[in-house]
Amino acid sequence: MHAAIDKTSVHLHESSLSMRSVARLLAMVTSALALSSAAMAFQIAPMGSAFESKLTNETENSLATVAGRLGVLIKGRVHEEITQIGMGCPIEPGTLVQDVSCSSRDLPFATPYVIYGVRWNDLPPFKLSPDEGNCTYLGKSCNVSQTIRFSTQPLCWYCLFKDAEKKAQTQPIVGCSKTKGSLHGNVMTRSHFGDLQFLHAMASEEGVHPGATRAKVLDWLEFAWKVSSREIKPDTFLRDIDNATLREHFGCTQWRVSDLYILGRQDKLLPYLHHVAFGSVLHTVQDSFAGAHASRENSQPSGMCQGTDLTQPRRIVEFHTYGAQDGSLHDEQDSREAMTRVSAADRWPDAVEATRNLSRFYEDRARWSEVQPYMQCLFELADERSNSSPGEEYRRR
Repeated sequence: MHAAIDKTSVHLHESSLSMRSVARLLAMVTSALALSSAAMAFQIAPMGSAFESKLTNETENSLATVAGRLGVLIKGRVHEEITQIGMGCPIEPGTLVQDVSCSSRDLPFATPYVIYGVRWNDLPPFKLSPDEGNCTYLGKSCNVSQTIRFSTQPLCWYCLFKDAEKKAQTQPIVGCSKTKGSLHGNVMTRSHFGDLQFLHAMASEEGVHPGATRAKVLDWLEFAWKVSSREIKPDTFLRDIDNATLREHFGCTQWRVSDLYILGRQDKLLPYLHHVAFGSVLHTVQDSFAGAHASRENSQPSGMCQGTDLTQPRRIVEFHTYGAQDGSLHDEQDSREAMTRVSAADRWPDAVEATRNLSRFYEDRARWSEVQPYMQCLFELADERSNSSPGEEYRRR
């Protein structure tokens, strides 16, 4: 990863566009969206909250507002809804299928900083080096002097996304690895197509033993939880953290924890970094219950998670990888309909139940040592398990 960290970045300034420019840009973004199928599970909305809008200095005529309005039509607030329910939005399991009141924007149950974190895994901010502003899909479409966000540079974001989607078919997208033939990516392209797919509870390539992917996922969750519990401080260098997965994937960088999560927004978000990190924990856990990300056993175990009074979820049979999946089949599993399919009068969907339990740990300011047994239980492997693949029902034909 070649992107340099700009630690002095403050407010981003978007230039006003003429009506003709806005229309032309909207058409281009629409075309890009029509061609793309994101490796995101469960769905999120491209603009998260009124607070997030303020952080990007959006106006009615700004590029970010145009992209945000367009995006709402494309992705639902599934991650956001799961999180609001898990943190107290009043709704009953038996009415979840019909009642969408907890999916509204700017609800008070989860803070806007937690929602920012829930969205971070899909839309992390990143910087490009001066020679990285071009992509073969749409040419020079990025302002490399700014931190790249979907909300501020949607055309650039989708250009880089589409480039990575194509190149990932033949080249591994990595950060610190020096593997011959690999392609250095940014945090966004690496998380969707490359070596950071564990952020979404997925394997980075086919044929990976589930134990190896589980180890990366749990390492990531340990790191993120320790940031949320303030056991790891915001100014800590990632390379100095005693965590094998962090060192493998970020050890070559000069990044601090705050650079990873809130690049370009340290001035506004630093006091709330623990909320952001907790949101990113929730995203990874929620993703693990999306069928296109991980296959779990069909039947619910009857026992409790060891060392807790919490019900054991269905065990993981296989972690999937996105590269050879059919995007439309993947996206169907990311929808609200898929999330609520197992809802019953007396039972929450697994992703909601896990979010509720983790929220109680978070509210109690639990340290990682207290949460670890439950996290390990959430990702327990089945006796009959398989190496990673796209999953036959999601494979591109």
